[in-house]
Amino acid sequence: MDDERRMRRQEGKPTELRWKWVEDYCWRNDCLRSQNQCNDKWDNLMRDFKKVREYERRVVEASGEEIIRSYWKIEKNERKEKNLPTNMLPEIYEALVEVMDKKSQRMLLPSLPPTLQQQSTPLPLPPITTTVTQTDYTTNVPFTTMCDSSDPDHSSERSDSPAKKRRMRGGGEGTSGTSKCNINNSSQEVGSAISKSAAIIAEAIQSCEERGDRRHKELLSLHQRRLQIEESKAEINKEGINGLVDSINKLANSILALAGNKNQSTDPK
Repeated sequence: MDDERRMRRQEGKPTELRWKWVEDYCWRNDCLRSQNQCNDKWDNLMRDFKKVREYERRVVEASGEEIIRSYWKIEKNERKEKNLPTNMLPEIYEALVEVMDKKSQRMLLPSLPPTLQQQSTPLPLPPITTTVTQTDYTTNVPFTTMCDSSDPDHSSERSDSPAKKRRMRGGGEGTSGTSKCNINNSSQEVGSAISKSAAIIAEAIQSCEERGDRRHKELLSLHQRRLQIEESKAEINKEGINGLVDSINKLANSILALAGNKNQSTDPK
């Protein structure tokens, strides 16, 4: 869209910078990214696209003895071993192929005579060599994911533009169906996150309560053992005192009996 805008621009009229225009377009579609983030994301996409395109070209040019499986048939770990992007989607690849076809056509047209410019066709790029079924890629990719930056820090986003400030205050005026879909997806993600958090919190509370019950039972058991020990000590002390009293009584009786026998032996006849 930006290339077409530049080709339609009027002579002598200044044109807005590419990534500034892309930033404004993203903000109008409720994708809040700065021009630097958009530029970085595009560079990353093109870098991954060129790697996959070159690999697919080698797949097509491989001889019968050397069999190279297509990028779309290998697993993520194998892609990583081959120094290829692990998460390139076929939809994004095909879109980039279309962009590069149009770009090569625009670069070819100025060098052709006017009579041949209408007959020129874009130079084809290596297509995807395998058929990718719908079941292979069922993950919904929201628009904000495709325009997300590799840098999660959004603090670099500028808010100098008055139009941007109006959009920030407006809170989503002029959003399209895509933005509504993004809001729904975000709501579902938030709801799922809240449910998971609630489950984790409930599990933590239940575990805490169970630990509290176990501790309470342990304290009760410890208190009961302490009472039993004290009762045992009291019983032992009681038995010791009773034994001492009995011994004293026996000793007193023995002393009295001995004194009586002594008195009888000393009486005159």
